[in-house]
Amino acid sequence: MVGVAQSRDLTAAGSEQTTSWYGREGRRFLLVVYGLVVLGIVFVFSASFPRAGRPVPYHSDPYWFFKSQLKYAGIGLVAMIVVSLVPLKWIKWLSRPAFLIGLILTAAAAIWGRSVGDARCWIWGIQPSEFAKIAYVAAVATLLAQGAINRQNAYRVVLPMIVATALMLTVLMKQHDQGMALLIVLLALALAYIGGARLRYLVPVAAGVLGGAFMYCSTKPYIVARVEAWLNPEEYVRGAGNHILHMLIAIARGGPWGTGLGMSPDKWKGLPVPHTDSIYCVIAGELGLWGALGLIVVIVMVTVLAFEIARRSNSRLGYFLAAGIGISLTLQALVNIAVATAVVPPTGLTLPFISAGGSSLVSSLIGAGLVLAVARDNEKHARRR
Repeated sequence: MVGVAQSRDLTAAGSEQTTSWYGREGRRFLLVVYGLVVLGIVFVFSASFPRAGRPVPYHSDPYWFFKSQLKYAGIGLVAMIVVSLVPLKWIKWLSRPAFLIGLILTAAAAIWGRSVGDARCWIWGIQPSEFAKIAYVAAVATLLAQGAINRQNAYRVVLPMIVATALMLTVLMKQHDQGMALLIVLLALALAYIGGARLRYLVPVAAGVLGGAFMYCSTKPYIVARVEAWLNPEEYVRGAGNHILHMLIAIARGGPWGTGLGMSPDKWKGLPVPHTDSIYCVIAGELGLWGALGLIVVIVMVTVLAFEIARRSNSRLGYFLAAGIGISLTLQALVNIAVATAVVPPTGLTLPFISAGGSSLVSSLIGAGLVLAVARDNEKHARRR
């Protein structure tokens, strides 16, 4: 009987190991990401079928954006699983070449790419800055893995991080992509903080960056017009203020409980891009206040779970990689939501995992794959103990 009991214990242990590929935190993170992707597919269809049903250029196919999102979700999920299998030492070797390639492609888009609105950020059907953003996080995580941000590591860590950030901001401003540039600045400050930089140094740096950004924006008429419309949308109803007012109307129309799935009237007329930049307005309108707040909670859970995976990491690279990706995804989501609620001027950033768009969805899932790679490394070390 003792032998049978021991055999059962061994079988149970082996079964637990088999099912714990990413560990408990990794499985939770994967479940949350998968849930957001499914929610995105549902609301991309809900927000896009009025536009997709037009004869030009979608050939009266109301499922056009839905099928596109489903295709890119499949590609992104496969990419996520593949990336999660990559050892951390390979990620360390590949991070800098990947960042350099992303930087070159982003610069190429700034020169030869296709313009969308004020920004020239598309080339060959992709938005390279979305992938460069993930590569930037991986490259900075590799730098921070070498040591803390302090005077001793000024040339080994701090200076390369400043150069990488400056190069990224330069090509983004060349593209007129202020939204992604804002995200990179916030991300750099957050990574510097968790990397050991003291607030007494970060606060003056942040103030200097803010002052420089204000001076730069004041020289660009199209940015000034956008900010003026954001401050006084009622005075620009026939221009940029129209978009802001319709976003607020779409959210307010939802009330506490929403109009019901598929029932928001604002996606038919008013919201210019309800399936991408303004998709949160459609979600808030159809699910109501509680649904909109619930989505924010789920998005914040992405960072919480990513930090839990980072905390369990056995290496500095794993810690900064998982934490950096988690911060990046949640920061982008919160900036998108801040735009939708008129807290900040329009930036053009998508809602990760949810907004329509192949580059946004696939790059977000690749980022999730990097977090899962850290979770898998954690689990591998846990089994050896």
